[in-house]
Amino acid sequence: ELNVNQSRIDDFNKNAQKLIDQNHYASPEIKNRTDETNELWATLIDLGETKTSKLQQAVEQQKVNLISEDIELWLAEIEHQIGSEDLGKDLTSVQNLLKRHNMLEADIATHQERINDIVKQTNQFIEAGHFDADAIREKQNALVERYNKLKIPMEKRKRRLNDALQVQQLFRDIEDEEAWIREKEPAASSTNRGRDLIGVQNLMKKHKALISEINNHEHRIKAVEKSGNDMIRKEHFASKDIKRRLTWLDEQWHALKERAARRKQELEDSLQAQQYLADANEAESWMREKEPIVGSNDYGKDEDSTEALLKKHEAIMADLEAFDNTIKSLQEQASSCKQQEAPAEFVPGREAVVALYDYAEKSPREVSMKKGDVLTLLNASNKDWWKVEINDRQGFVPAAYVRRLEENLSSSRQHLGQNSLPARQAQIEAQYESLLALGRERKRKLEEALRGFQLVREAAELSQWVKDKEQINVVNDEVGEDLEQVEVLQKKFDDFMTDMKTNELRLIEMNQMATQLAELGQVEAANKISQHVGDLNRKW
Repeated sequence: ELNVNQSRIDDFNKNAQKLIDQNHYASPEIKNRTDETNELWATLIDLGETKTSKLQQAVEQQKVNLISEDIELWLAEIEHQIGSEDLGKDLTSVQNLLKRHNMLEADIATHQERINDIVKQTNQFIEAGHFDADAIREKQNALVERYNKLKIPMEKRKRRLNDALQVQQLFRDIEDEEAWIREKEPAASSTNRGRDLIGVQNLMKKHKALISEINNHEHRIKAVEKSGNDMIRKEHFASKDIKRRLTWLDEQWHALKERAARRKQELEDSLQAQQYLADANEAESWMREKEPIVGSNDYGKDEDSTEALLKKHEAIMADLEAFDNTIKSLQEQASSCKQQEAPAEFVPGREAVVALYDYAEKSPREVSMKKGDVLTLLNASNKDWWKVEINDRQGFVPAAYVRRLEENLSSSRQHLGQNSLPARQAQIEAQYESLLALGRERKRKLEEALRGFQLVREAAELSQWVKDKEQINVVNDEVGEDLEQVEVLQKKFDDFMTDMKTNELRLIEMNQMATQLAELGQVEAANKISQHVGDLNRKW
């Protein structure tokens, strides 16, 4: 409107000046009124420009105020978030909170530029002499102060979130270690001591690997405990929970080590017992091999064969007597065993099955077995495949290949007391004594048989002697022609009678031996002696 009326003022000044130039009679008054009007117009123009400037400043101020209000709303939201006491319930939630906090930090850093812009704009307002400069400065200072105050609570919350992350990571590590311990507990607590020497050796190998695993894992347990104790020493806000969790972990760890050590000792005891049983079985097998030889009824067909059998038997008897050292060694071995009962073939209180046939596994889910193996039955719900356990391995076998063991098992499986090591040793010693007695009896009979065959030979010799004497003494009617000849003949006859008495004893012995040989089953030798003895008896 002022701009529109500027032309009127110009026309007014132009007309006034024209009148003055024409020496109008009222020129002085016209000039005064013109100056007054121009002065008023100039004042009006100044006021308009001032108003325009202030309005422009007000507009700029409103723009800044809008930005400030937006920042204030943002600050209120940030202040609410950093004032939160939520530190998460687990590792994942804490990690998410930290991510959000990092995003807040980035957001705050981004808003620094906007704050700087407001400060710059405020300074420009002040330098330009803004009509509301004091209020603008006060508001800007309050905004900057509020923004700067975010730093301390932000750092505090980040520290608390990092502490929470640290403790949740510790708890996660503790849970991982507890899970590892639970995973190893069944193997460390197993009651399976093996069915035989090979089974125990395999279990020992597995347990040695387990102990190695436990020993190698200990540094991880120590690292977790050190981390937790460091946090307690630094007075972490969760120190009470940390101490409780560490105590429980330590108890579980030591319990696992104790169980593993106890099982190691049990397996060593079982190995010692199984080694004895294996050695005892080997000794029993050796004696069984000797039994048919020592108990043979073959006493030879003649003097030479019987003498050869006797020499062979004496060599066997030497081996038998030397075997006494093995029996004594077994006795010492049995006495030194801590486990004085034969290891059980299955866990008492759990159903067992016996393998009817050999079976070789065809997939990782199956297990192999030998005929006669005793297995622990775990699940028989499937009619075709039963789940079993053998030597610490679980898997499936065909149901048709096994049979349930009834409650009234054979005494050797049901009553471990009857399978005690002392009882086994007594059985071995009794078998050895029986074998020795059998060997001595065979030796006696072989000696008798040899004596019988020797008597057969002697009977033949005696028969020949009788025949010779018959021809010399009985047939010869010579009585001597003088004393000297008679004495010589008498001497010969006396010698003959002495021989007769000596050979008479031999004849009696031959009669007895013939009877003994017949009782021994040496019919041929007995018949030969009887034949010779019968002839001798008649001739005698």
